Amino acid sequence: MEEETFFTKPAPMWPISGARIIIGVLWLFSLRWKLPFDFAPATGRGLMDWLLLEVEHPTFAFYAEFVETIVIPNFLVFAWLIFLGELFVGLSLLTGTLTRLGAFFGLLMSLNLAIGLLEVPGEWPWSYAMLAMWHGVFLISAPGRIWGVDAWLRNDVFPKWWVKAFT
Repeated sequence: MEEETFFTKPAPMWPISGARIIIGVLWLFSLRWKLPFDFAPATGRGLMDWLLLEVEHPTFAFYAEFVETIVIPNFLVFAWLIFLGELFVGLSLLTGTLTRLGAFFGLLMSLNLAIGLLEVPGEWPWSYAMLAMWHGVFLISAPGRIWGVDAWLRNDVFPKWWVKAFT
């Protein structure tokens, strides 16, 4: 029987789990400039500033109109939703808890960032593509089963259908 070599054996999951943890830290670190209750750091350039840039430099007119007519007038509601969403994704990926669910929401939020910020001067569009790509990898590979709480959740704690869908 032929011995497995570096090029023929399946890749281990620990590098993807390591990337999951790093991306989780990235989401949590990004919260520093959109913290409740004013959702802006003392230096300026908070969430409202970025929303105004999305309106000023639209990727798609319909999206800029949505931000201008719906999001900005209801800023506090959307600011809380964004904060809580990013907090959930960051903690999910960092701890490996409900990783597929966190990856799904992270993918949606990455695509939303790309749509909103693609035309803003100084932004690097590929960063959003890479962020979305990583969330897609996490969604299909379920890396919370290595170095994460998902490994424990899969041990008959929850119904099988629930575990397969979210961990």
